[in-house]
Amino acid sequence: MSSPGIVPQNVLLVSETKLKTFTDIDPNVSSSVILPFISVVQQTKLEYIIGARYYKELLYGVSGNTLSDTDTNFLNYFAQPMLIHAAYAECLPSIFMRIKNNGIVTGAENTVTIKEMQYMQTRADDRSQFFEQRMIQELIFNSNLYPLVFQTTSNQGLFPHLGKAYFSGVEISNTYGDTTPYNMMRKYGLRSYADPTYPYLCQGGNC
Repeated sequence: MSSPGIVPQNVLLVSETKLKTFTDIDPNVSSSVILPFISVVQQTKLEYIIGARYYKELLYGVSGNTLSDTDTNFLNYFAQPMLIHAAYAECLPSIFMRIKNNGIVTGAENTVTIKEMQYMQTRADDRSQFFEQRMIQELIFNSNLYPLVFQTTSNQGLFPHLGKAYFSGVEISNTYGDTTPYNMMRKYGLRSYADPTYPYLCQGGNC
């Protein structure tokens, strides 16, 4: 009997074509350089955030062509943009240099420097973090659409991680007193900004 924490390894949620279309990766770059890193960020980024239960639901939905409208929208608008830029950042070093029989070699004589490659990697990572935060906010503020994220037990694999605190799968009452958007953002460690209307949102001493 296999562990319930095991997830399929052969299903990619972003195609090679889409990754190349939405980044500046040349169409001639080999699949062997790109595809392994899509799989890596699916697990280190997406599964880590949404948890194994919903992650497996997406994998099975894609492989069986049974995604619901909600899951399709989540994948296309929230998950894939993060995965695209995260995979791009991950594969840049392998595009820049490869390990061969005679050692580690760069791709071409006129290739960029390591510092320039790291600059490109940082920019891609910044983009992926933006889409990551947008995805987390979607999960928190529309939690009713994603029950598998919030209904996780210890024998179902990796727990979701929606903020700085480790998510145990058990909802604990809001220590800030209510569930207004501002306090929910504080609860899950998200950044928030005040505007001129903010005092009106804080009437009753809830902020």
